[in-house]
This record gives sequence, structure tokens and C-alpha cells, in this order.
Amino acid sequence: MSEHTHDHGVSSPEEAVALLGYMAHHNDHHAEELEELIPSLPEAARGDVSHAADLMREAAGLLARALQKTGE
Repeated sequence: MSEHTHDHGVSSPEEAVALLGYMAHHNDHHAEELEELIPSLPEAARGDVSHAADLMREAAGLLARALQKTGE
């Protein structure tokens, strides 16, 4: 499993907007990864993981909407 850091220091509005775009895509990617796990999980856990993936996609959508409001 790959690891990534969460040290995203920002020093300008441009960097903040770029990071926002990255995070929207990143959350969507995590949702895809969760969905790939579902068939391998016990039945009792599948609904919760599916719901978590849906919430991650919703969060990614909200971040994308915020990004649009920045003019990007």
C-alpha cells in the first residue's frame, strides 16, 4: 500500500487553488479504491464502505464546486 504525506503548506492563493484541485481529484481516487475493495470484504462491511465511498465522492464534488468558484 502506498503512503503519501499530508504536509500541504500553502504560501499563496495560487497554491491554495492548485491544492484544492488536487484534493478534489485525490478524494475521487480514494473513492474508486474503496469501491474496488467492496467485493473482497465481508458482507456486513460492504454497505458501510460503499457509503464511505459515496461520501468521498460527494466531498470531491463539493471541492470541485469550490474550485469553480475560484475561477479555475
